Amino acid sequence: MLWTFNQRVAFVAGILLTFFLVLFGGVSYFKMKSYLEKEITAKQMSIMKSLQTDINGWMEPCMRQVQDVAKELEMHAPFNKEEIVPILARSKKAINAVQVYFGLEDGRMIYDTGKELSRDWYDPRSRSWYIEGLAATTVVVSEPFVGFASNQLTVTIMTPVYVNQVKQGVVAASFYVNKLYRKIKGIHTEEGYAFLVNAQGKIIIHPDKSMINVSLQEQNTALKQMYEHMATYKKGFYNYAFEGRKELITFGELYNGWFIVVSVENEKAYAFNHNMLKLYWTMGILMIVLTVMVLVRMTHKYSNHG
Repeated sequence: MLWTFNQRVAFVAGILLTFFLVLFGGVSYFKMKSYLEKEITAKQMSIMKSLQTDINGWMEPCMRQVQDVAKELEMHAPFNKEEIVPILARSKKAINAVQVYFGLEDGRMIYDTGKELSRDWYDPRSRSWYIEGLAATTVVVSEPFVGFASNQLTVTIMTPVYVNQVKQGVVAASFYVNKLYRKIKGIHTEEGYAFLVNAQGKIIIHPDKSMINVSLQEQNTALKQMYEHMATYKKGFYNYAFEGRKELITFGELYNGWFIVVSVENEKAYAFNHNMLKLYWTMGILMIVLTVMVLVRMTHKYSNHG
C-alpha cells in the first residue's frame, strides 16, 4: 500500500521530531551529568576536608606536645621521679590527655600522677606501645583500640626518649577518641560513608566492622589500585568498583600519614540524574506519539476534504 503525500509528511515530521528530541535530550543529559559530577565531587571533598581539619586540629598539637616532652625529658637523665612527674603532669593538662606516662629501658614505669609501678608487676618493655615507640624515629600514633579499664576507644601517641643519641625509653600519651569515631561513623547515608586508612593501607575505622583491619593492598586489584592512587597523590578523588558496585571516593592525608576517606555509591549519587532521564524519556515518547497522532489525524482529515 502506497502512502499518500500527507502521510509521508506526517511520518517524516515524526522522524525529525524524534531525532531532535533525542539529540536535545542527549546533550542535556550529558551536560547535567557533567554538572552533577562536579557538584558531587565538590560536596564529597568538602565533607572530607571538614573531617581532615577536625582530626588534624586535634592530632597535630598533641603529637608536637609529646615530642616536646621527650626533648625535655632528655635533659633530666637519670630520670628521677621527682623531676619527671611534674613534666608529665604539665603535658597531660596542656593536651587534655587521659594520661601521660614514661617507660624506661631499665624497666621503670612512671605516670603523670606520680604512680610508679613495680617492675615485677608491670614491665613496659614488653608492652606494644613501648615496643612500637622504641622502634620509631619520630612521633607515632597507635591504631585505635578499646582500653581494657575504660572500655573506650583510645589511641596512644608515643615517641622515643634519647640520651646521648641512645634510646633510653618511651614517653606516651593516651586519648579517648570516641567523639572522633562517632563523627566518622555519623556521615549520613545520602552523603556516603567515611573511614580511616593507616599509612600501610589497613582500614582502622569503618562503619562496617567486617572491613576493619582489612589491608587494601591484599584485596582485589581495584582496592589495591585505589590505595596506590591515594599513596601517590595524597589528596583528591578516585572511582573504583567493589563487590559489583561502583563508588567515588575523596581522600586526604592526615598529619600522621593516615588517610581520611569519604566514599559514595555512584548509584545513590546519580539517582537524581537517572530519575530525571527516565522522566524525560517517558515525556518525550508521549510527546512524539501524541504529535504523530495529531499529524496523522490532520492529514487524514485534509485528505478527506480534498
